[in-house]
Amino acid sequence: MRSTRIIQGIDSHTAGCPLRLITSGFGPIRGKTMVEKRADLMTRDELRQLVLFEPRGSFNMPAAVLTEACSPDADIGMIILEPDTYPPMCGHCAMAVATIAVEAGYIKAVEGETLVRLDTPAGVVPARVAVENGRAVSVTLEMPASFLYRRDVMLETPSFGRVRGDIAFGGDFYLLVEAADLGLDLVPEQAWQLVGAAAELRAALKDVPVQHPTMTHINEIYQIELIGPGNGTTSDARNVVVCPPTVIDRSPCGTGTASRMAMLHGLGRMKAGDTLRHAGILDTVFTGRITGETRLAETPAITCTVTGSAYLTGTFNFLLDPHDPFQAGFRLTGV
Repeated sequence: MRSTRIIQGIDSHTAGCPLRLITSGFGPIRGKTMVEKRADLMTRDELRQLVLFEPRGSFNMPAAVLTEACSPDADIGMIILEPDTYPPMCGHCAMAVATIAVEAGYIKAVEGETLVRLDTPAGVVPARVAVENGRAVSVTLEMPASFLYRRDVMLETPSFGRVRGDIAFGGDFYLLVEAADLGLDLVPEQAWQLVGAAAELRAALKDVPVQHPTMTHINEIYQIELIGPGNGTTSDARNVVVCPPTVIDRSPCGTGTASRMAMLHGLGRMKAGDTLRHAGILDTVFTGRITGETRLAETPAITCTVTGSAYLTGTFNFLLDPHDPFQAGFRLTGV
């Protein structure tokens, strides 16, 4: 057996959405900040493709790379990899990384609650892991300051005509659109209709600029969050987040939950102390809570938490045969 590279890690899922944590095999990731480390990793994009694309992955597989922390008040660093991009932050990924850190012994588990401070390109994200009998049963993330960026954005689409949405930030930028306005339901049976609608909305956004008020490197919007009501019993609201190119977040989405709370707060529909039971397409639920109000430069914002649970599913050792015709993998998505 010959291999030019061995990549090792741990697989997991959070509320149904997978996360592949790379623990070794990518080599040194250089940079004095997590933003610089992400930029360094982006110069070797074949590594992202190797672990996320077929035949080792799939078009809907996200991953994170474990690194040393750069910030003095952080424990470990993580860089998020998605099938089409390197987002600054991902809530379900952070829950999974914190869970793995505790259950795999990277951070010493403290019965009751273990604090794991994650260094990300969006800043330090404290993750409070509830530990019972040595097991991580849930994770509460202190999300980046979140805010309603722009309301009543009007977009022209081929299939749905003129569509109204709001743009909010909860660790990533999101366009939030009522699914009912598109004639769609947030159910698995309409998954590909939801993906198609999101693609049209993303294309219509190409001339809509965004810019984070304090972090210059966060200036893209590629996440589409289709929203609707909850069932009133186990959830207050429901969403489906679609990431490029055709990826549905199986979870209720951590940053999407923070963005929706920021939008609702900006519209006067939520206040500090309020909670949101946010369901995803699989009926799994994250619980969000607005903990306070703040400002980012001149932008009103909220502080908030999002709570969910992650589960380890296995470990892996990926090899790269020097004769493999798909050195960086491939994907068949129709895009």
